[in-house]
Amino acid sequence: MDVKNYLRTVYASAWVGWQVDSNWTEPLIFIGLQVIRPLASTLLFPLLYVVGMSFVGGIVDVSYLTYIVTGTVFFIPYISTAETAGQIISQDRERYGVLKSIYITKSSLQPYLLGRFAAVMYTALFSTTSSFVVTYATFTYIFDLPLTISLTSFSQMAGAILSLLIGSAALFYLLPSVNLFTNKLHWSLAYYVLGVLYLTGDILFPASSLSPYAAPLSYVLPVNQALNTMRAALGLAVDSNVYMALMTSAGWLAASAAVFSFSVKQARKKGLLDKIGWW
Repeated sequence: MDVKNYLRTVYASAWVGWQVDSNWTEPLIFIGLQVIRPLASTLLFPLLYVVGMSFVGGIVDVSYLTYIVTGTVFFIPYISTAETAGQIISQDRERYGVLKSIYITKSSLQPYLLGRFAAVMYTALFSTTSSFVVTYATFTYIFDLPLTISLTSFSQMAGAILSLLIGSAALFYLLPSVNLFTNKLHWSLAYYVLGVLYLTGDILFPASSLSPYAAPLSYVLPVNQALNTMRAALGLAVDSNVYMALMTSAGWLAASAAVFSFSVKQARKKGLLDKIGWW
């Protein structure tokens, strides 16, 4: 494999991905949107909890508030990944008409998707960092609810971040695998998946609180493992294992890559790489 050519393709794909995801707007305007929009979604559930407890005269559990904040903040990479991955096939196949051309090039689709994923992660990590800072300041200094956050293990946090990246990459290959076979789900598939993860991904509450039968999901889904590892690194009392988080995310990535490779081959045989229309 020509590594230099491969990396050049990834870089070019990342640049294109940045332009497409930003709707070809000015960089500063796009960066501003990448702060405001994720911040709004991050603040929504913690504020609902605080306002709801105030409305019923209850006491805000700062530990649980911190649980919600960390869950929503560090779920941003998955949201960004799902939104782009859910539409990338329909955009390139129908709107821009370049999917077949990308496929028949020497580089093919693998480095192209890797570059697009790199562009998504660049903006997602920026959004996550800015949302974390603003959310922490909002509850600590405006609402006088100091979040119980203290970095206890840098290596554990690094492992959690790596798990987030690997798990997001798995999602980035899995959703296009489905959309290769239809153009009816490019708007809805990402939000179906995100809705399921919000419910079962230990984001707002542990999956085990839903039902005893849902408890195993905490060990199966990469989102749960990564988020709880990050929470543990930030001083929250949750069950976590950084090695399990990395292994779970890596397993999902390997499975997603295999599914994507199979889907591309089937789409090629059925002539779906350039099929346009409602089907």
